[in-house]
Amino acid sequence: MNLGALVDRLVKKRWSDADVEKYVGRHRYAALTHAAAAATRELAASGGTTSALLVHGLETGMFDGAVVCKTVLEEGRVRARFSIATSASEVLAARGSKYVEVTFMREVVPLIKAFSGRLAVVGLPCDITSLKRRAERDPDVADKVALTVALVCGHNSRTGLIDNVTKRIEQRAGKALSDYRFRIGHWRGQIEATFSDGSVERYPTRRFNDYQNLYFFCERKCLACHDHYGYDADVSVGDVWLYRLKRDPIKHTGVIVRSEAGDRAVSAAREQGAIESQPLDVRDIMDGQSRIGPAHYNVSARARVGRRFGIPLKDTLHEPVRWFQYLNAWISIANMRLSESERGKRIIFRTPPRLIRAYLYVKKALETLR
Repeated sequence: MNLGALVDRLVKKRWSDADVEKYVGRHRYAALTHAAAAATRELAASGGTTSALLVHGLETGMFDGAVVCKTVLEEGRVRARFSIATSASEVLAARGSKYVEVTFMREVVPLIKAFSGRLAVVGLPCDITSLKRRAERDPDVADKVALTVALVCGHNSRTGLIDNVTKRIEQRAGKALSDYRFRIGHWRGQIEATFSDGSVERYPTRRFNDYQNLYFFCERKCLACHDHYGYDADVSVGDVWLYRLKRDPIKHTGVIVRSEAGDRAVSAAREQGAIESQPLDVRDIMDGQSRIGPAHYNVSARARVGRRFGIPLKDTLHEPVRWFQYLNAWISIANMRLSESERGKRIIFRTPPRLIRAYLYVKKALETLR
């Protein structure tokens, strides 16, 4: 047994069937996967499975287009915008994570309605749920959506965070950005910044993620969400943070197949060599998300804390709230509120990174308790 497998065994949680039903929701099976083609994995945030599924679906006629999200620069600022990819190159151009707020329904529904064909749609869990509700009352949308893929999500961030991070990158480099990737490479990965002179620099993801994980600049809507894994999707995909996989030269994607449509897409891609896949206990995916999954789910804690900050949050779950859950929720909401003021922003970005990281360790410790 290698060291990573031993660590996984020592920290493994006991997830009951009720826990699986509560946190993950209905599903058929889970798998550990990655795109078979190295070129597909190259700039992916995870194992490239999502891109491989979309490319395979387009090339085999399973659907005619795929709604994807691309990082763009608008007036020098990094933003995320939706488009419909109809070719492999367009799918691959959208690879990678985008930790920045989007207007999913406002952008995507018109794209779907204007498209003459069937579509795969990739989005965050809340986006896929909103699309499902729209499809239930809009036959035109329902008829065009062939597959939905949810990206496992803890929460999303407002544009203020990326604007501050990229501004500091540009100031230190002394040149303007022309492209930006939030996370590429193995395990935690790196930020990749391309500048106007064509030069490329890579930075530790902590320059962005430490602030993001502390809920600075969190979107308010995320506080009321408990869907970490994408209950309403055909397929859910996300990172598998297991120590036994850390030294594997190929990063993997955890896939949760929920529906017949999802099973068709994943099975066909596997059988025809577009993805490599092996069975995985869904509890392993839960272990890889063991901190943030339950913390994200417990909207009850955030609803209780929200009242103290004058932020009304509907408690749809009525879960018991223990002291460490309350304190973790307090940190999340307090940090979000701090980042909503100009003075708060100055405090956040003038705090030494080492103190930010120490603060993050405190939050992670609270999320580890059960």
